[in-house]
Amino acid sequence: MKFKNRMKLNSKRGIAQVAIIAIVVIVIVVIAGGAYAALVLSTHNTTTTSSSTSTTTTSGSNGYTVQIASSSSTGNYLENGSGFTLYMFGKDTPGNGASACTGSCAAAWPPFYADSGSLNLPSSLSSSNFSTITRSDGSKQTTYNGWPLYYFSSDIRSGSMLGEGANQYGGLWYAIPPTMQQSGGQVIGGQSYSVGIAYKSSFGFYLTNSSGFTLYYDSADTPNSGNTTCTATCQANWPIFYNSTLNFPPGLSSSQFKTITPFGTMKIVTYNGYPLFYWANDAKPGDATGQGIGGFYVANLSLSAPVTTTTTATSSSSTHTTSSYYGY
Repeated sequence: MKFKNRMKLNSKRGIAQVAIIAIVVIVIVVIAGGAYAALVLSTHNTTTTSSSTSTTTTSGSNGYTVQIASSSSTGNYLENGSGFTLYMFGKDTPGNGASACTGSCAAAWPPFYADSGSLNLPSSLSSSNFSTITRSDGSKQTTYNGWPLYYFSSDIRSGSMLGEGANQYGGLWYAIPPTMQQSGGQVIGGQSYSVGIAYKSSFGFYLTNSSGFTLYYDSADTPNSGNTTCTATCQANWPIFYNSTLNFPPGLSSSQFKTITPFGTMKIVTYNGYPLFYWANDAKPGDATGQGIGGFYVANLSLSAPVTTTTTATSSSSTHTTSSYYGY
């Protein structure tokens, strides 16, 4: 009898010990999870409040809240003082005082916020370019020339740029260049790429060459036909775009580009099946004065229905000659 009672007592003790061990394991997991979350937040050198999805930065070791960094492939871009990349979102409308990234988007792309009254900037940046908006959840977010600024949650190390060219939550994401204005600017380009990407409020994201000259398509062309209706006379005003080596920035795929030979020896690069051209009167990078002239339109990344904004045609005198057949 005593043996049976002792067995029952030992059994109860065993169950109690198992329960205690299980509780200890759960506590350890919870603490570890919290520590990991704290580590992720601390890598961005940020603090958060329980009622806000925004992150508030503090100055990094150099004392700056925001600074300019540079990449051999991307060019100049903004980062926080601890070296974490700041991004722009293509679905945002710069200057409208709102962010299009909320809910799960804001969890993946945390908003950047720094009190405008305590911004510490290098001489290459001006506080007049920064402002603050109030997000739909009541939290604050810093803007640069009207563009809301974001981190990317997967950038867990300073200097990372894993979000470059990502197509998420209905739009493209890019490290924001310091030259980006509310009306637009070159997003990515340079000699590392033969094709670049720019932004204008009237077109969205669109194609350029590596030097920032706008690329167009002819709405009279049939995509993927391997041909173009723009022959020699047309090409005096619309020089063709060709580059023997095509390197693509993030956000573009080699499958979207092909080279055709519609006139025997002359080669033209196509995008989504449409041959690409310059406009002869675009005198400098960023010009897009050929929009709507003669059925030609800026080659926006989606190549959707042509934007109906038109530009009055001017003289056909050109700073681009047919030597642009070989690209810039």
